[in-house]
Amino acid sequence: MDAEKKRREIVGNPQKHIHDYDGLIACCMNDGALDTMLMQAHEGFTGSNGGVRCDVSSGPCSCGAWH
Repeated sequence: MDAEKKRREIVGNPQKHIHDYDGLIACCMNDGALDTMLMQAHEGFTGSNGGVRCDVSSGPCSCGAWH
């Protein structure tokens, strides 16, 4: 799946894209490299912490905490 199609899927189906840390990394791999734009598309689906949007349900998070 190309990266742009995956971004549209993430935005259109956010409940399918709530991951733990390992799941987020696996979801955001694109041609063997980590696609940071895909990672950013996940932010906010698992809530927020201190006003910063979270990207994982467990593990190290973009908000700076470990869930």
